[in-house]
This record gives sequence, C-alpha cells and structure tokens, in this order.
Amino acid sequence: MVSKKSLRTNIKQIKAFVERNLYLEFRFKLSIFTRYFNPFIQILMPLIIFNVIFTIREDYQFGYWTGANFVLFLFIAFCVQFLRKIVLNFPYLFNREKYWKTLQALMVAPVNRYVLLFGFLIAEIILVSIPFIAFFIIAYILFPINIFYLILVILSFLSISVLFGCLGLILGILVITKEGIYSVFELGLTLLFWLGCLSYPLQIFPEIIRPIILLNPIYYFIDLIRIVWLMGIDFESAIAFLTPIHLIVVIGGTIILPIFSVYLFNTFYDKFGISGY
Repeated sequence: MVSKKSLRTNIKQIKAFVERNLYLEFRFKLSIFTRYFNPFIQILMPLIIFNVIFTIREDYQFGYWTGANFVLFLFIAFCVQFLRKIVLNFPYLFNREKYWKTLQALMVAPVNRYVLLFGFLIAEIILVSIPFIAFFIIAYILFPINIFYLILVILSFLSISVLFGCLGLILGILVITKEGIYSVFELGLTLLFWLGCLSYPLQIFPEIIRPIILLNPIYYFIDLIRIVWLMGIDFESAIAFLTPIHLIVVIGGTIILPIFSVYLFNTFYDKFGISGY
C-alpha cells in the first residue's frame, strides 16, 4: 500500500519531470510548430476523399458515419493525431538524453519508473494541448453533447493518451538499448496505426482486412471515443456499434499497459543497459 508520504514524493517528482521536460522542449520552438502542423497534412487526404464521396452520393453510409456527421469523425481524428505525437516523441526524448549523456544519471536516480512514464506523458500532453483543445472545442460546438457524455469522451481521450505514453515508453527504451528491435517494433506500430481506423472507418476497408483490424487494440481505443461522442447525439444509432470488447480492451489496457510498459522498460534496461555511445 502506498503511504501518503510516498504519494506526495511521487507527485512532486512527476511535477519536477514535467517542468524539466517542458523547459527543454520550449528551447526548440520550431519542432513544436511542426508537431502542430503535421496532423493537418495527415488528415487532409481523408477530408478530400470524404467530401468527394458524400458530394457524389449523400445517402452513402459507413457504419454509423454519414454525410451529416463525418466531420465529427475527422475532428476526432485530428485530436487523436495530435495525441499520437506522444508516441513519436518519446524515442526522441530518450535519444536526446542519451546524446547529452544525462540518461545514465536519470536511470540511477531514486525515481520510480512510473514517475518517469507519467512525467514525460503529462509534459507531452501539455505540449499538444493547445491545438487539441482548439479542435475539441470546435467539434463540441458543431456536435454538442450533454455533460455526462462529455466527461466520458474526455476520459476516453485520457485513456488513449495513457496508451500512447506506454507505447512511447517501450519505443524509448528500445531506441537506447536495442535499435534493431526498435526498428521492427516501430514498423509494427505504424501498421497498427494504419489498421486503427484513425482516418477511415472500418466499413471502408475490404472485407478481408476487417477481421485483422478487429484484432488491433488501438482500433478499440479510437472507436470508443467516436461511439461515446455519437451516443450523446444519436444514442440508438451509436449503441448498436458498442461491444463488450471495446470496454474490456480500453479499461483493461489503461490499467495493464502502464504496468507492462514499465516492466518491459526495466527488463530491457537491466539486460542491455544503454548502448550506442
């Protein structure tokens, strides 16, 4: 059981990590700008394609997405794309510490590895918060929902942020210990995102690919956000697409993944140390 003193210490350490990482990140303002700009490029093609489809046939429907609500689909994709930068930035952060030769001191410091994970994660969330909040507010203005569903949507976004932080931590430890494995894991992660229905709905994919998508845990994190938001608009339409697997994967993953990622972090670091100096 965690004591109050230990909890206060962990919170202070997380706060210190957040402040430290934000200070370092804001030294490179151009990289922050590109982090804001890249998601626009990534979502531009789906926007063009959906506009063409629903201009040709207004009665087209992909699951619960129609010409009336596909803009919400894309705005949620924008928000997730901003949060996805968390995954990509973790390896950069660890490589930076490695290059500056401060990583060894960070590893031997009396800091809980969960503090390390959430310190980096909260700092990354703060860095993407401005464009994320902007698109979230616009989506809410266009597709308002009551406070109950709004809270559920926010909790779903927090869950996917934890997922991205855990994946980022795994990438981070691989890039400083086993770069060969890192390349394979990064490729696999790219495929998982491609099959996560971030930019296109499940029903737009060929039948042969859909069973593979349904094995992808990232799909359920993203899809739950959309279903919950749509439940606040059209409950009957959205609830038909909510399955127990959505809840099991998201709730279970949010609890288990931090434990698994920290375990993997400790295992790889203890076995391989820091390589590449």
